[in-house]
Amino acid sequence: MQRDSIKVRFAPSPTGELHLGGARTALFNWLYAKKLKGSFFLRIEDTDKERSSESYTNQIIESLNWLGLQWEEPIIYQSGRTDRYKHYMNTLIDANNAYRCFCSKDDLGSAKKDDYFSYPGTCRSLSNDEIKTRLNQGSSFTIRIKVDDGETIFNDLIYDKINTNHKELDDFIIVRSDGSPTYNFTVVVDDHEMEISHVIRGDDHLSNTSKQLIIYKALKLKAPKFAHLPMILGSDKKRLSKRHGAPGVQNFKDKGYFPESIINYLALLGWNPKNDEEIFTTDELIDRFEFDQVQKKGAVWDEKKLHWLSGQHILNKSSQIILDEIRSIDAEWGKGSDISQLINIIDALKPRSKSLFEFITQSKYFFTAPESYDTEEISKAWPDNSSTEIVKLSYEHLIAIDSWSDELIEKEMKQFASKNSFGVGKVIMPLRLAVFGSLNGPSLFEIMAIIGKQETLLRIQAALTKFPMH
Repeated sequence: MQRDSIKVRFAPSPTGELHLGGARTALFNWLYAKKLKGSFFLRIEDTDKERSSESYTNQIIESLNWLGLQWEEPIIYQSGRTDRYKHYMNTLIDANNAYRCFCSKDDLGSAKKDDYFSYPGTCRSLSNDEIKTRLNQGSSFTIRIKVDDGETIFNDLIYDKINTNHKELDDFIIVRSDGSPTYNFTVVVDDHEMEISHVIRGDDHLSNTSKQLIIYKALKLKAPKFAHLPMILGSDKKRLSKRHGAPGVQNFKDKGYFPESIINYLALLGWNPKNDEEIFTTDELIDRFEFDQVQKKGAVWDEKKLHWLSGQHILNKSSQIILDEIRSIDAEWGKGSDISQLINIIDALKPRSKSLFEFITQSKYFFTAPESYDTEEISKAWPDNSSTEIVKLSYEHLIAIDSWSDELIEKEMKQFASKNSFGVGKVIMPLRLAVFGSLNGPSLFEIMAIIGKQETLLRIQAALTKFPMH
């Protein structure tokens, strides 16, 4: 087959949801294909009938769609390709490059030394008559490929030259006793028939590559080029897993992250732009991506870094787009409020939000007056009656302000504090508690401007009836 263009694939097993490592592999395949005007394919490796689940297949597809990693149709399902695997298995047997192995588990157990197993080639040279006798007796068998003396060498696009001495290998199984093909066999058949030009995957597959190249050679097929990506590690420098608290892609979608933020962060897990840049649009990643910028060293998952990047992407988005996205997950958000007010709320919350749900949770007191308060914040902001007197005087001063804008409110209240020899904090903290129910959040004066003069004064009046609490 001719490989006139770049063709890559992402080939997940539907035995769990799409995790970060898988998403990063899909992304690097997709970026490479996009950069070189190639094709990106999706193949579902669902030959493990016991562990594979249609729900996981659907979830993987949904997550890839959400990330924007579109593939060329159709999706390839390994479970529907049994006849093709049988064809290539027979080709190997007919060419005497593979053979039936009738060894039982007990037979194989005797070949194990110090927990290391190496098949001794017991059935490698069985005569045709011996094979026929075993078959007539109904003996079960596996199919093993012949691994001759020598070595397999290939140049990885990231790890450079990889050399495997065949003394480290045995005649490995390509078809199990139940007739199901093994991973190393199916991927060779599939990648060949899909005309895959580059196999891009995690470096945990490095040990499989030499075996796959042996199969390519036995079938007289042209092998693709290989690129093995560094592992994603947890803070303990061990392979990232659920125990590190690393969520799957679906989790980020459910929490209202923007897919561009996740794409940006995943790209930086192994790819280095060779400068201090960290914030990229997807188009910029496509333009900049090169394999010589992918590092060999494992990339460490850093949730704080992801949150920072997500915040940067939010700051770069228009508030109208954010409003549309919020409404897509919560149609009731801000219902009854003017669009201009909602835009102002989003503008105020942008610097302190990393996901759509944080806009929703942090905006509560823009729409409703606070009814409950944190006792520690009360003791800090409104400890005694002196705070009450300051709030009463502040209330009178606020009534007199005609032009209700955050700049003017801030100017007036700071002059008020200075004129009365009050510390600015002594004025702002109890007012913030009264107006917003929390000492955290956007600027107090911005909050006052957004909710309006009447609502601000009503909230202060309500607080004067509640505090200080004893």
